[in-house]
Amino acid sequence: MRKHAWVVLLILSVICLSCSQVKEYVDIAKDETISKEYLTALETWTRDKTVYSQFETRAHIVATYKNREFNEAYLAEYSRIYQLTDSEKEKKQKVHIELTSDFEEFLFYAYIPDKDSNDFSKADSIWKIFLIDETGSKVYPVEVRKIEDITPLVYELFPYIQRHYGMFYSLKFSPFPASTRPERLHLVFTSVLGRIDLEWNSAGVNKERPSS
Repeated sequence: MRKHAWVVLLILSVICLSCSQVKEYVDIAKDETISKEYLTALETWTRDKTVYSQFETRAHIVATYKNREFNEAYLAEYSRIYQLTDSEKEKKQKVHIELTSDFEEFLFYAYIPDKDSNDFSKADSIWKIFLIDETGSKVYPVEVRKIEDITPLVYELFPYIQRHYGMFYSLKFSPFPASTRPERLHLVFTSVLGRIDLEWNSAGVNKERPSS
């Protein structure tokens, strides 16, 4: 019996060592591929929260606000990776502005142990999603779309996406008028599984919303 126990411990030790080495190689690869400037922008405009029930995860969501500042960092990183010329950068930026000027967009990754409940893009989803600004106004999305084709570039630029575990979505709202752009936004996901409230302000500082 003791011999079997030692064999099991040896196998677990080898597995743990392999996992540690894999993590190191992944970190090294990211350091060589993705710039610190981009990762800083990603961290500034990304929020995450988990809903628990009796110490078990019910839902976990990570969302990135694709505002002007983040889009500029994204385009700069894309240009650096693919070594675009000045004219190529200008063309890419023009196309990007044309594609994003008609809406406010968030990208979010959702992990839910009950996969049937990871249905944000369905018309009869168990989830309701809306934005709340500092005046208390509530705005519902004009589109919630599941991103089916996640490319290697997307995995690198949004490293919080866990392959085979959760799902990645695009969330679009009507654009805010420039004259009334809110200083603070709350993105709310709510269902019978719980409520996730993510907050952004104009400086990218994350402050928890007081309990109501």
